[in-house]
Amino acid sequence: MTIKVKNRIKFILIILILLLSPAFLYFVKNKDLIAIKTFNFFKEDKNYINIENISIANGEEKIYKELDVSLPIFMYHFILDDYGENLDVENFLRPSTLEEQLKYIVDNGYQTVFVNEIEDLSNYTKPVALTFDDCFVYFYNNAFPLLKKYNQKASIYIICNYVNGPNYLTSDQIKEMIDSGLVSVQTHTLTHRELTSLSLNEMQKELVDSKKYLESTYDIKVDTICYPIGKYNKNIIEVAKNNYKYGLAMSGGVYYSNKHNLYEIPRIYANRSMSIDEFSSYLRKSKVNIIY
Repeated sequence: MTIKVKNRIKFILIILILLLSPAFLYFVKNKDLIAIKTFNFFKEDKNYINIENISIANGEEKIYKELDVSLPIFMYHFILDDYGENLDVENFLRPSTLEEQLKYIVDNGYQTVFVNEIEDLSNYTKPVALTFDDCFVYFYNNAFPLLKKYNQKASIYIICNYVNGPNYLTSDQIKEMIDSGLVSVQTHTLTHRELTSLSLNEMQKELVDSKKYLESTYDIKVDTICYPIGKYNKNIIEVAKNNYKYGLAMSGGVYYSNKHNLYEIPRIYANRSMSIDEFSSYLRKSKVNIIY
């Protein structure tokens, strides 16, 4: 390349630098403004997508190693003032007592959950589960209105062969409660007979046919068995494992995820004599520790 040509190239480069320098300086001084305008241009475009908001709106999956959970699960039976001539007085909780407990739950920031949420409580900080065994019509008359009043959830355990019978829940009442979204309907077997006293075939029928009945009649998923009278053994648990994800005992206190298995889930007896102080003492054990 000749010296003459090299000089021309240098001259052209100098001219270009002089021409572009004002624009370059403006960009340096106003780069933040340019960036904002560029962002707003795309944001105003109808095809603009805010990836972060979509992720949140769709419930971004939380990634964690494990949950360390302490969950108070209360066991109720009849919600009724008058226990008549029944000898099991403690099974009859006054509606006013249940309302006092529900109000305490709401006022103190606790969160009612269904039993079948037990494996992933990562969206809760102070969970508590309310469970109702047997579920005669008194639940619909006296407990369900209170759940609606305080917008709280409960899991109920149906004796399937009792449905539409004397003093029991009707199919329409069960459907209404399911549709409310506040009640999880699960099984308490067909007849509420003590499972450990039955033959293998009878026991299997109680567990399997009750599940089939509830799922086919109400178009729901039944994944929890509540053992009648709290009696179970290894054979019963084995059948439960083949048909359910969870099994409920009648006693044992607070459920701890690092201590209890899912087919012998302990509960706290919410009886007629339970004071609000005793009730709250169990609630204070509620904990969800997320381990990342």
